[in-house]
Amino acid sequence: QKAKEIADDKYSFYEQEESLTIFYTAILIKCHLFLQAEQALVFRKKKFSLTNKSNENWLAIQEMLEEEQAKIELEKQEKIQYLLKEAYSLGNKSFAEQSTIMKGLEEIPLEPFIEAVKPILSNPYVNGIIKATAIERLAIEQVAGEFDVYWMKEKRTIQPTSLTSIKNHVIVQEVMALLSERVEQNDPTLYQAMIQEAYLHFFMLYPFINEVITSPLKWVELYQKRYDNFYHGADESISDTKEMEEWMRKIDEELKDLA
Repeated sequence: QKAKEIADDKYSFYEQEESLTIFYTAILIKCHLFLQAEQALVFRKKKFSLTNKSNENWLAIQEMLEEEQAKIELEKQEKIQYLLKEAYSLGNKSFAEQSTIMKGLEEIPLEPFIEAVKPILSNPYVNGIIKATAIERLAIEQVAGEFDVYWMKEKRTIQPTSLTSIKNHVIVQEVMALLSERVEQNDPTLYQAMIQEAYLHFFMLYPFINEVITSPLKWVELYQKRYDNFYHGADESISDTKEMEEWMRKIDEELKDLA
C-alpha cells in the first residue's frame, strides 16, 4: 500500500514510460486494486506501440493479475467455508468469539450468509445480540421465507420481509425520542448511559420489541427509576409496567453472559 501511495504521488511520471507503467500496474495488482489494473492494461494498448519484448512484459502482467484474482477468490471461498463450519458450533463459543464470527459473516455474500445464520438463529446457546445482528441483515436485505428463531427461551418463527432494522423500528424511535426529551438536556452523561443500555435491550428483544415494550413512555420511566432511586413515574403498579419490569430483569439475566 505504501508503494502505491508513493507511485500515486508521481503518477504523471509513471505514465510517461511503458516500463514504469508496467511497474505501476504490478503495484496495483499487489494492492488488489484489480479494476484499476485492468484499466491500466487497456490504457497501454492505446498509448504504447507494442514490441515483442513489451508484449511479453504485458502478458506477464496479465498473468499476474489473473493469478492474484484467483488467489483472492480462493481465499474468499475458504473463509466462507470456515465461517459456515463455525456457524454450526457457535453456541459452544464465548460471546467475544461469537461476535468475531458474526463480524466475518456480515462481510460474506448474502446466499452463504443465509445458509450460515439458519443454525445460528435456532441455537438456544447463541447470544441474542448475535442473533439480532443476523436477523437485521436478513431484514435489510428483505430476504423471503421463514426462519426458526430461539428467542428469550422461546421457539419462534420470523419473516424478514415483514421486519425493519432496529434503528428504524417505531418503538425504538419513540423510546429514543423520549429519552432525549426527558433526560438529555438535564443530564447528558446519564443520557449516554441510558441509551447504551437501551440499545442492548433493543438487540436482545429484536425482532419482537413491540411485544415487550407495549408503552415506550413507561419503558423510559423504568430506566429513569433504575438510575434515580427518587424517581416515581405514574401508575407504577399497573400490570403492563410490572410485565415490562419483569422483561427488563430477564434481559439483565441474559446479558450476564457478556461479562
